[in-house]
Amino acid sequence: MKKPESLSPAARYDRDGFLVIPDLLSAKECDTLKTEARRVLDEHARPGASVHVHVAVVSPLFDALAEDPRIVDRLKPVMPHGVMFLSDKIVYKAPDKTFPTPWHIDCYYWRNTRPKLSVWIPLDDATAENGTLTVVPGSHKRDWRMVKMGLPSGEFENAIEDGNWSDGDVVTCSIKRGTAIIFSDRLVHGSTSNTAGTDRYAIISTYHAPAPDEAFDLEFPARKVVLPAFAR
Repeated sequence: MKKPESLSPAARYDRDGFLVIPDLLSAKECDTLKTEARRVLDEHARPGASVHVHVAVVSPLFDALAEDPRIVDRLKPVMPHGVMFLSDKIVYKAPDKTFPTPWHIDCYYWRNTRPKLSVWIPLDDATAENGTLTVVPGSHKRDWRMVKMGLPSGEFENAIEDGNWSDGDVVTCSIKRGTAIIFSDRLVHGSTSNTAGTDRYAIISTYHAPAPDEAFDLEFPARKVVLPAFAR
């Protein structure tokens, strides 16, 4: 039998670059949020898009999720200087979108800004067959080069150039819906191919420590402090 993990959440996050939080949301909550995600995509997303940003701007349900106490409580150990919500996005894997998300690091897209982390929550059970998250533990501790590559959808234009890890280094996050994965913006991650012939919804919310706005922050109108630095 595998021994229980003895490290604290903060120590595991520092070591691996991510944390898995089982059963954060109930099945009923996931159903409600999935219905809302479909509405947001239908009313606000570019046709055929698999990613839509600024969900909290147009959805009170997702705006409330961004500061849900269950999420904030899990962020406290790894964000000792407080928690500020920046933005969120729906990631939708349609049955006909079979391509995997390429290996990438999020900090590439917000270079020269403060460190951030994201909370990834699938609203359907996430498996290797339907395009679940894949991560390379510990990869947040080194620098990576991203290059242009592009996908048929026109999304995910950049990917890691010098990935030199082995298959055994990769964790495929097969998890129940409502489970959360907190991960560093420096962590190498991607997704499996969606070969299941079904759709899969997830919400990704991004946070950083409270601080005066940077120019980059002004692009995200739903940003808000959800835990001040002094509230330990």
